[in-house]
Amino acid sequence: MQLRDDFAKHISELNEPLERPYTQPIGNTLLNDHKSDIGYLNREIHNINPDYLTFFPAYFWYFYFAIGWVYFSVFFFVISLIADISYFYLDDWSILNVFITLFMFIPSCTPLILLLYQFIIKKPFRTQYYFLKQQQKIAYYYRPLWKIRQPYELKIVDYKDIHPDLHQDKGNRAYTPLNLYVADAETGDITHHLKLEDYNVNPRVQWAFIRTYMESPSEALPIDSKLCQAYPTDTSKSLFACSDIIYRREGSINTKHSGETVMGMLAIGSVYALGNLFHGSHYQCVKRAILHPDVKKLLTWDGKDNPYPIQPITTEAQRAFQGKNWQVNFRWIVAILINISLFSWAVVAYNS
Repeated sequence: MQLRDDFAKHISELNEPLERPYTQPIGNTLLNDHKSDIGYLNREIHNINPDYLTFFPAYFWYFYFAIGWVYFSVFFFVISLIADISYFYLDDWSILNVFITLFMFIPSCTPLILLLYQFIIKKPFRTQYYFLKQQQKIAYYYRPLWKIRQPYELKIVDYKDIHPDLHQDKGNRAYTPLNLYVADAETGDITHHLKLEDYNVNPRVQWAFIRTYMESPSEALPIDSKLCQAYPTDTSKSLFACSDIIYRREGSINTKHSGETVMGMLAIGSVYALGNLFHGSHYQCVKRAILHPDVKKLLTWDGKDNPYPIQPITTEAQRAFQGKNWQVNFRWIVAILINISLFSWAVVAYNS
């Protein structure tokens, strides 16, 4: 597996190893004392049952950077085009100016075209990890981020072979996500690298949470049914409903999709509509490892008698994920229109 240069390539080079599975008692004090982190993990749970646990894939800051690139590029192109037209209109317009404009158009508008293309094809960007409790394995798809055309490759590793580590990025000492490694038993060379990369939670608490699920009975796992909700994001027909999860998990709007707190969402969402829709698309197109035959045959849960308390989605939420909730659709359409109006006003104001 191709790893980043600043990541360990040998098990002896791990930055700050944590206890391995089944080797030491699970730190229950971490689960009891870090209520905010436990609440965050409850909201991050995508699926949890007697057989497998999944979290929402980590959402990276560079996606927001890409959104900023789109806005800056399109803004730069528009004002440059307006300036060129006003200066050369019916006067000195030449083939050279046309080529210069086209040259500016390609790098400026390509990000926006690719973004719209992503909304249509729904290709997954981040990896979804499935912690298979009954089988004591972890299943996931892997593809290097830079090899976009390469298909995802299914990987299944034994949970007992995991080496957890708090990787500390050399360029950012505050960035210490939980990383899980599998190494060759004889050479110690790393063969698998599971990058959970969620720096919004204490990685020690996250590892204790995972260990408790994989190694302990269901009643030992701190689950709050008011926070942990069944989100059918990967089968949803509504990009808007998936984008709503960003606000609902943060408590900005209610979880019923009933139309309440609309103004609060509009005030926030109208400014970040494009980034939030991209985030929603990220949730909507998560590749589900359990659909792969090699993983599906490992699952044993029949869909009944889930010992983990999960809040069922409401009727309004179900309709929203089917794309039939007019309140959700209308709210996001208004947010998009506000966003377009703000952008248009900025272009006009800059050129006035």
